[in-house]
Amino acid sequence: MRIDIPDIPDKPDKPDAKVDLLRKDVFPTKNKETARYAIVGEAPSWMEVKEGMPFTGPAGNQLSRIMAAIGMPKHLTYMTNCCKTQLPGNNPNVLWTPKGYRCPEWGQLQREIIQELASFPGKVIILAGATPMRMILDTPRIDSVDKFRGSVYHTEEFPHLAETLPGKLICLTNHPGKTLANADPTSFYVIMGDLQKFVQLEEDPSLLDKPIIAHTQPSYSEAMDFLSDVSKRTETSFDIEATPSHVTCFAFTREPHEAMSVPLLNNQGNYWTPQQETDIWLMVAKILADPAVGKIAQNGMFDFMYILRTMGIKTDGFLFDTMIAQHVCWTDLPKGLDFLVSVYTHYPYYKDEGKLSHLKLIKDWPSYWLYNARDAAYTHLIYPELQKELTKFGAWDAYNYQMNLHKPLMEMEFNGINFSVQEAQDERLKLNRKAKALQHGINKLAKKDLNHNSSKQLISFFYGECDLKPYINRTTKKPTCDAVALSRIAKNNLPKKGLAKKAGAIARMITRLRKITKLTSTYFDIAYDPDQRIRCTHKICGTSSGRISTEKTFFGTGANLQNQPAAFKRFLVADPDHLLMEIDLAKAEAHVVAYLCQDHNMMEAFEANVDVHTFNAAKIFHIELSEVTKTQRNLGKRVVHASNYGMGPQTFSDNLAKDDWFVSPSECKELLNAYQRRFPGLKRWHKEIDDAVYRTRILYNLYGRPKRFLGRLDTATMRSAYSYIPQSTVAETLNRGLIKMYDDTALDTYKYQMLATVHDSVLVQIPFSRDSLPTDLESYLQCVKPHLSQTFQVKGREFTIGLDAKIGYRWSGNKSQVVELPNFSAAAIENALASLS
Repeated sequence: MRIDIPDIPDKPDKPDAKVDLLRKDVFPTKNKETARYAIVGEAPSWMEVKEGMPFTGPAGNQLSRIMAAIGMPKHLTYMTNCCKTQLPGNNPNVLWTPKGYRCPEWGQLQREIIQELASFPGKVIILAGATPMRMILDTPRIDSVDKFRGSVYHTEEFPHLAETLPGKLICLTNHPGKTLANADPTSFYVIMGDLQKFVQLEEDPSLLDKPIIAHTQPSYSEAMDFLSDVSKRTETSFDIEATPSHVTCFAFTREPHEAMSVPLLNNQGNYWTPQQETDIWLMVAKILADPAVGKIAQNGMFDFMYILRTMGIKTDGFLFDTMIAQHVCWTDLPKGLDFLVSVYTHYPYYKDEGKLSHLKLIKDWPSYWLYNARDAAYTHLIYPELQKELTKFGAWDAYNYQMNLHKPLMEMEFNGINFSVQEAQDERLKLNRKAKALQHGINKLAKKDLNHNSSKQLISFFYGECDLKPYINRTTKKPTCDAVALSRIAKNNLPKKGLAKKAGAIARMITRLRKITKLTSTYFDIAYDPDQRIRCTHKICGTSSGRISTEKTFFGTGANLQNQPAAFKRFLVADPDHLLMEIDLAKAEAHVVAYLCQDHNMMEAFEANVDVHTFNAAKIFHIELSEVTKTQRNLGKRVVHASNYGMGPQTFSDNLAKDDWFVSPSECKELLNAYQRRFPGLKRWHKEIDDAVYRTRILYNLYGRPKRFLGRLDTATMRSAYSYIPQSTVAETLNRGLIKMYDDTALDTYKYQMLATVHDSVLVQIPFSRDSLPTDLESYLQCVKPHLSQTFQVKGREFTIGLDAKIGYRWSGNKSQVVELPNFSAAAIENALASLS
């Protein structure tokens, strides 16, 4: 079902007008005596004032839709506002500010709303928004509705409510105005989940009567007895708290509601004697290594990788990861444990109580250990709820394959890539000298010191002193000297006088200088591990398409290995007597799009076994294949990508300009139109995607993996939808291939190591010396080929994504350092090896 999310109509108010905050312009609904639920909103909008009723207008319509969807009867819901008159500018800071200001009428407003609710006979009071939360609960501890939404409290927990509102439940959620298109439309589903939970509590308040049993500060015998019990369970939840240097505590569950946090440190030092801590870690190792004890975790790859790298303990029997399950089922919603607790349990927000893992001095250790135990218990309780979600969404296959990714990715993290430190340092010095020379040249041309990183200085120079027409940022609507603007200034051939004559040269030099400084600061300053290797942390849930993303390690070393430039990758080298080999899915996304579109010209390019980007460039520019230049091929490749995923001409022009390639928006528009005229199947496919998303908000990739699209149905969402099936299919093809490679024991004979994965490729290293035979590499590649290759059938037509490879002693380099393999034959490999220096 399509859900249209309207914008708030424009209605000017008079912010300077004096407002009587106690005035009654909006009146509660008249069903208080018969209502089962009460909803308290913010101060009213102008539409609520006009109607004289709460929750009318766009936000009220959204609330009505949510209530209808979950079966919450509107006639049994009492609705009111915490303040009954519109605020100037609809700004709640008139009433209160986060820094502690409260209007003089605050106390009177608070007494009136509490007294109003005192005569409400129902049990459930829902506070929708920050203002009613602040006004009614009146405690600094509960300071953000975005954090505390989904929480439920007994009124007896608040002294000023205990007598007036005895026996009632206070439930927190966002105001439905947050679901509108100019705010956060995905909140529609979050509020829906909150209200559904509150309805369940009204029907069965006993759901709140299941306290967590959290054991903290155990004695040695208590800790060992608990861990011994855990070792006999078929499932347990596990969580660690750590700093970059050591584990501070860890927790296991014995039952879903019962967890123990075992401390290792406090502010006095070690918590246990050396022998006691040794015994504890041996028991932990026994539990983690036992595949019969299923481990449940939230982002478990972090915990298990940390334990592996710091303690040398390997984990087997990783049963369930709540973060991955949430990401598969509800990709567009948050997946942190605090959010999952708010959605799938009835426990209030707790993350502020002890989230101190990065502090050198923890002041409240008991709260810290309690927090650790709760993390483990809540994760265990969420586990069955997410199992239901996976079943309901039909996503178990997608979930299981992503769980199986942990082992190959952890191997990559453990291995790391050899870093040629001295060569990189020498290159950094060269780059610094180039940067210094460029800065000197810029200053000389500009006849002043010009800071290339100061947007304010550059705007003043180019648009003031040079008198150039300013380039305006499309988002901020303000003048800019970003990469796009500098590229256009550099390519601007209009007649200029005076200092403006040098503007283009200065802009080109600034662009080069920025690239050099980014290269040195972002890449050549990377901290490497003591063994001189670069590592990363993999995030299985890092993207909406299923691609793996990476970042530097928790220890502060390494980097995102997905986006390293060739200039840096040439310093990532093979170990001695090893060879690097990168195997990638050849032009995979374009291949998938061709068959999804069922466009004859697109499919012809792949079936003719020609370079698809050269083929497409020839079609776009109406020339023969042999006439296509390297520049035309590269532009053709960019046109293909932009067209396939619905990019507009302005954005396409901006993206090209960032790479110092200026093509005007009008030229980009013609290129995109030429491509679409030549490949008419593309528009038909886009229309199919539009219809599917509008109809169901769900798309499936070629493996059957589903994804919900929860946001506003605008062009940005549709562009994301166009890219989902190709990108997700290619990512899954690679990821499933990594799993098959890891599980194939026959490959172990080659003693290869997985080192990295980059969207559609995998980097491995394999033992190899000058005395090795090319047939060894050929045999390895022929074994790997069926794992990474995949045949699909789309609309009755079959296609297979092919493979490319390159080998070398560096990850990147010139033709004598890295050589492409046109095929995997022994002859091709022998020729490639012969050309390596």
